[in-house]
Amino acid sequence: MRPMRSSRCRPRQGGLAGGGAAIIIGVARAELSLPGARGLKDKRRLVRSLVERAQHRFRVSAAEVDHHDTWRRAAVGFACVSTSTQHAHEILSEIANFVEHQHDVVLMDFQIEIR
Repeated sequence: MRPMRSSRCRPRQGGLAGGGAAIIIGVARAELSLPGARGLKDKRRLVRSLVERAQHRFRVSAAEVDHHDTWRRAAVGFACVSTSTQHAHEILSEIANFVEHQHDVVLMDFQIEIR
């Protein structure tokens, strides 16, 4: 039996349905130093913990995006969707503050981009 296609999944002509609100995507990249990591296993534990706490607290997507095989360095990407540029920027700024106050990582750089 073939699954039925929902009309919600079809491309619409002329953009968003009903001329809806703009979709704002905020992305950020956090460059981290992990001075307490004693190996890749330790690093992965620290990064996974940070990612899970940020996802739960701020309801954003997050993942390690670079330096996968370097055990004292990590780059984590964060993304949020909003209808307001200001709201997306506020969320990502709060994440920067959150990461900066973690005792097991050192925030080296945090870049925000709103699209």
